[in-house]
Amino acid sequence: MDPGESKVDAGFSRHAPASPAIYGNWQIRLNSWPRKLIAIALVLVTCGTLLYRTWWLFLAAWITRAHTSEPAIYERATKYDPHNADYHFVLGHIYNYSTQYLNLVRAGEEYEAAVQLNPYRSAYWLELSKYYEQTGNVERSRYAMKMALEHDPNYAQTHWAAANLYVRLNDLKFGDFELRRTADLDVAYLTQVLDLVWHFYEDPARIMSTHVPNTKQANLVALNYFVSQKTETGAALAWSKLKTFVTEIPERFPYVEYLVSLRKPGDAWNVFMFPATEFPGRIFNPSFETEPMNGGFDWRFVSTEHAEARRDMTTAKTGIASWRVTFDGKENVDYGGLAHWIPVTKGRQYKLTFWMKTEAISTNEGMFVEIDGQASEKQVGTTYWQQLTIPFTAGSDLVTIRLRRVPSKKFDNLLKGKVWLDEFALN
Repeated sequence: MDPGESKVDAGFSRHAPASPAIYGNWQIRLNSWPRKLIAIALVLVTCGTLLYRTWWLFLAAWITRAHTSEPAIYERATKYDPHNADYHFVLGHIYNYSTQYLNLVRAGEEYEAAVQLNPYRSAYWLELSKYYEQTGNVERSRYAMKMALEHDPNYAQTHWAAANLYVRLNDLKFGDFELRRTADLDVAYLTQVLDLVWHFYEDPARIMSTHVPNTKQANLVALNYFVSQKTETGAALAWSKLKTFVTEIPERFPYVEYLVSLRKPGDAWNVFMFPATEFPGRIFNPSFETEPMNGGFDWRFVSTEHAEARRDMTTAKTGIASWRVTFDGKENVDYGGLAHWIPVTKGRQYKLTFWMKTEAISTNEGMFVEIDGQASEKQVGTTYWQQLTIPFTAGSDLVTIRLRRVPSKKFDNLLKGKVWLDEFALN
């Protein structure tokens, strides 16, 4: 190759323009005034169009910012922003519910406009369904409700509204389905569901099988509902399902109390102790080794302004704790603030034993324990731990242990001091 020729080629490579096929050339040359004026005009037209459009949207939002109930405001808003479904919906609401501006024809028009502009909002369809129901158009009401469910299938409130519509239309088949769907989605609705179906059926077996989901929470709600309705059959059915789940003892307290009110303390005890089938002794938590639950067959207690009751883990006859009541010396107390139920057999003879300790119990009326009409010796002053026994014959199938003190008739009658109890046993 000729050296001169190489130099010419090299120079050409350095100074040759880039190929349009490779890089492209999209620049608009504004090297003349006509072209500049055209470009400015295009920018101004585009910006003006955008400003015009957004100005009316802004104006509609501005005049409705106070959420007033004046229909004229929303009528203007629908003119400024005719494609905004919310303005039509609010306008329909005003015409449908306001006594001052009541206009059912306009309400229907605005609700229809709202669902046409935004068919995906279930709230629009729900209101439209209510509107058609109140105007007597049942088929359109059902259709609107169907659309609401299609667009919001997993919201309990929508199914609850559907269930109420079908019940009002006496379509109990669809009503039952929607009631169950409501409870499946949100158990918080179950009490309302039970109220509704109890009014129609009063059939615990049907209600449990049709309307109550088989979950712990749902069965617990059903159990408490049937207890409140005082239906023994319903409560038993709910309990039969609930006991397949793990429950805490306090969750069963209402059912325990209900069975006791039916004079079935044995059944109540079995529910309280479930799943245990055997228990040594009939006194639950006899030595206060666990914090009393204040209900059921555990210790029940109350503190007052002048008598503080609490579990004491610094003093015990056996184990790690006892029960202590402290009196402040400012009241002539009639005390019965610690009690315990015991299921027994009516007519059978028993002996209740327990340990008691006192410290500076004042007045002539001391502390004692009573059960089924029988009482222990009254304890006054300061005494160390001593075991006391109360023999009794059960007058019923349920007896109550109670710590007592009767008011003193003496002039110096204000009770002060402390009393401890521990290690109860029934033989």
